[in-house]
Amino acid sequence: MSVYSTQAPTLGNTLGAVFLGMAISCILFGVSTLQVYFYFHYYPTDGRLHKLSVGFLWLLDATHLSLTIYSTYHYGVLGFGNVDGLQDIIWAIKLHTAINVIIVLMVQSLYAYRVWLLSGYHHGVLGYLVAAAVLGGFAIGIVLAYETCTISVWSDTASISWAVQASFAASTAIDIVISVAMCYYLRKSKGAELRLNSRISTLMQYTLSCGVFTSACSLACLFTFILMPNNLIFLALTYLLTRLYVNSFTAMMNARQRAPRPEDTETFMMSNQVFTYGSPPRSIPDPERHRSRDHKFDWVDVPAPSRSLSNASASTVHAPELHKAEYAYTRHW
Repeated sequence: MSVYSTQAPTLGNTLGAVFLGMAISCILFGVSTLQVYFYFHYYPTDGRLHKLSVGFLWLLDATHLSLTIYSTYHYGVLGFGNVDGLQDIIWAIKLHTAINVIIVLMVQSLYAYRVWLLSGYHHGVLGYLVAAAVLGGFAIGIVLAYETCTISVWSDTASISWAVQASFAASTAIDIVISVAMCYYLRKSKGAELRLNSRISTLMQYTLSCGVFTSACSLACLFTFILMPNNLIFLALTYLLTRLYVNSFTAMMNARQRAPRPEDTETFMMSNQVFTYGSPPRSIPDPERHRSRDHKFDWVDVPAPSRSLSNASASTVHAPELHKAEYAYTRHW
């Protein structure tokens, strides 16, 4: 018995699936837009690389959604009743595929960059493995974008099925490799400080969650493309895949500890004033105000064991100086 679906294409599993994918994509785009707003609002001191990456990803995501809406409108409204016209692959679908490849590879490259830095701290080889996997995925993505531009009707997708399947499989494998490598190095970065270990555990949870969601969606795209070749359910899932990649990266950036802003500090000081009738206002002591901000570790400042001090020389250094030197070189993230 064949495992392939022999169901004929209908209005529900073609235009209906694409419409539902577009609707859910609009919701996820709203979530990613809110994440981008929070990022620029709460992390104004981030480096130029992170700001440009988040802004460029949002622009690509908005363009991708615009192409999704246009293609759905073209097939569902402009092409209503034109059965022959529904067989054509319009330019928006081809450009949509290219932007999808760019977004996925860009997010994976940003994750791979962090794995590369952690690999350098620990003198590991996983950084080279992740870099090779991302470069391989980049090559497959270019081939997929080129092959998509060579076909003109949906029935021709069978001729480039190898490129589509390779792209989905590579995306799943890269997500798994990056998640495993990141969690491995983060676990090696744990030390004796409980607050630091708690922050690292949070990063590991976010990394695993993002890897699971994106990998599951990539596998769903792969299985629906192979098992249901007569409908467009796989295309609707690709709409969601792009949104999940953007949301995973922006959520990871917003999962860090937020630095206090001047207006927030002033507002907090005003709210801490206690007014008593007949006496001047007094302030409630705030232990967080006196806590040092030098020990903030987050997604950008991931700690790693220091090798700058030997065991012999460490005993001659005072405790505060030892702690400062132990994590000094991780601040350039």
